[in-house]
Amino acid sequence: MSRKILFPSILAFVLFMVSACTPTKPVNLTAADKGSHVNVKVGDQIVVTLDGNPSTGYTWEAQGLDTTIFEQVGAATFVSSNPGLVGAGGSFTLTFKVVKTGTAALNLVYHRPWETGVNPLDTFAVTVTVK
Repeated sequence: MSRKILFPSILAFVLFMVSACTPTKPVNLTAADKGSHVNVKVGDQIVVTLDGNPSTGYTWEAQGLDTTIFEQVGAATFVSSNPGLVGAGGSFTLTFKVVKTGTAALNLVYHRPWETGVNPLDTFAVTVTVK
């Protein structure tokens, strides 16, 4: 194979691999995004950060997650707004990886998981279109 053909082929392959391995910026959502419509691509991560206080027994959880489109990455994490104060509120963060094209709702509920038949204290929902 001549150098005139080999070099462009190698260059194209390297550029493809670099673009495929380059992480995308996460799509960060907060309570201000409640009820909105979000456009993302396959491979993107959606990071939702919402206020909460686990010392009350409440936590944020996905509800009715369309697992054909979303994959939750780990469990919800909590960061206190005042680490020196026991029982202080702060924020929960939930991360979802987008795995397939389509449109689906991403629904979260703020509730006490052991309580049944009780409406959640708060909800968060966005419509996600994946291209």
